[in-house]
Amino acid sequence: MVARPVLALASALIVTLSVAGCVSIPSAGPVQAYPVTQGPDAQGEPYQQVVIGAPGTGWSPQEVVAGFLAASASFGDNWQVAREYMTPQESEAWNPSWSATVYSDGPNVKAPVYTVIAAAKPKATPKKGQKAVKPPPPQKQAAVTITGSVLANLSGSNLAGYGSYAVPSTSAPQGSLGAQPTIALVKNAAQQWRISSAPQELLLTSDSFKSDYQLRNLYFLDPTSRYLVPDPVYVPLQATPADLMNGMVYDLVKPPKDWLSDGATRTSLPAGTTISNVTLDGVTAVVDLGGTIAKASAAAMQQISAQLVWTLSGSGQGGQAVQSVEVEVGGKPWIPPGNSQGNPVQRDSNTKYSPASGSGPKSTFYYLDGGYVMSRDGISGPPVKVELVGAGYTQVAVSPDGNYLAVIDHGGNLSIGPLGGKLTKRSGTGYTTMSWDANDDLWTTSGNQIVMLRAAAPQSQPITASVVSSAGIGNLSVPLTAVSVAPDGVRAAIVVGGSSLYFGAISWQQGANPREPTLRIALSPFDVPTRIGTTFASLTWYGADNVITLTQTESGPAVTEYPVNGGAATPLSATPGMQSISASSGYVLIAGLAKGRMAYDASLTGSWMPITSGVSPAYPG
Repeated sequence: MVARPVLALASALIVTLSVAGCVSIPSAGPVQAYPVTQGPDAQGEPYQQVVIGAPGTGWSPQEVVAGFLAASASFGDNWQVAREYMTPQESEAWNPSWSATVYSDGPNVKAPVYTVIAAAKPKATPKKGQKAVKPPPPQKQAAVTITGSVLANLSGSNLAGYGSYAVPSTSAPQGSLGAQPTIALVKNAAQQWRISSAPQELLLTSDSFKSDYQLRNLYFLDPTSRYLVPDPVYVPLQATPADLMNGMVYDLVKPPKDWLSDGATRTSLPAGTTISNVTLDGVTAVVDLGGTIAKASAAAMQQISAQLVWTLSGSGQGGQAVQSVEVEVGGKPWIPPGNSQGNPVQRDSNTKYSPASGSGPKSTFYYLDGGYVMSRDGISGPPVKVELVGAGYTQVAVSPDGNYLAVIDHGGNLSIGPLGGKLTKRSGTGYTTMSWDANDDLWTTSGNQIVMLRAAAPQSQPITASVVSSAGIGNLSVPLTAVSVAPDGVRAAIVVGGSSLYFGAISWQQGANPREPTLRIALSPFDVPTRIGTTFASLTWYGADNVITLTQTESGPAVTEYPVNGGAATPLSATPGMQSISASSGYVLIAGLAKGRMAYDASLTGSWMPITSGVSPAYPG
């Protein structure tokens, strides 16, 4: 197995130890490069690697700890070099697996604190004629504290040593996540300092973490069991294919406690399901399950199969990537319904369940023109008058199934009704953005809050959503200025204060009154970096896992595509005068321009072309 890159960590240690005192730096091997993949769809990029050697003679506790941190940043050979910095007992017990603490500043090695522990006195009194047993000399110990600003904690979810890991929100104050770990050292028989107690997690710099871990998606079902919802997690690049697949299947059986798990999604694998083994047969992952799954219905098995196929597709890093899955129950292949050939192998293209990318006539978009709600089926389709709403309206939104229409006027008043039918003005005012979910519920922002309105209940009051941190603690009190709900109805993109973008998971939570559950949005732990001075003007979902935003900057409009899993953002080309943007997976981007004009981009490359006049163009959703 190839060792992980540790150049950034070694550099950080040089700076740290230079400040801490005059100590030697661990010897390093040759600098190497090897391809690293940042995600399932990313291309390999070369990273420099420093191979850390064994501890030297006469090293101080600081030097030993610094060398250990650098060596433990490598998964290679099961951390054999890192274990040379330990006592035999600690080497056998130490197993951090995939767990890690990630530092934005650090890890820093403080000066050691020394203590002397007297050896225990002999319990038995020597008999007459016997020499007294001389007690061993007092043992000198050292304790080295590791400090720094903690960016994230990644903790294993099971006793097998692998699992999934979510990154806590970077909006939390740096250094607030976790205590300062201490590493204990003693001298061995050769009077060399060795580590006798180390944290059961890796201590990594943020650069090392970015180079060494990749994002992957687990897939769970939405509460209505209609769609698969991707749950992004981090796994180490150097995990073996067997560990990677077994760990991801384990997390489908016992979902990790993260932003999507508390009521927003569910797993179809019943509690009590056991994993016999997950193996790779060519490009097919063979998943042998047991336990309570033996009693699962045919419908449940279809859901289980879909979760496994979408989760494992593309895994198997370091060898052939998984392209299909065969599910076995008690060693016997499960045959999907309707498979006349008796073939148990399934691909993501032929599962009954898949991630939601939108519903209804995706190529049809709507807009306002001359007091009418208009529609066009693609760029070449003729404009069609859908409904007369009158003058003064600035925004229009149509539900994904095409059944409901919502409009907002200049005064921030909102009206909802059947498409082509009577519109009803809803209570409240100051409405700004609109987004429909798959249940025909309209999400909007009003009074610096996110509210939801039921289209089928015109007299009902808006329901305010409580927006909380990824840990479910503390409401977000800053102004919430925009919202857009994903096609699966579970995830939402949220703009805070006009300038910060977040993602969150929607769920209903049981309150003090069982008859009145509360609506909650738990923010994703993945940071979405945005430019200082950016003002979000519009946002729209593009497929199941990406959001496209329009921002106004000092240099003009900017269009950016953000993956919900925390991956790198992609800038797209803008056109002058852009005021809004709408997307539908596989179809052209539609932009609303100044002075009642519209434009489209068929390739997402910035080849914007004008189309007929209109205001607030929007695809259903």
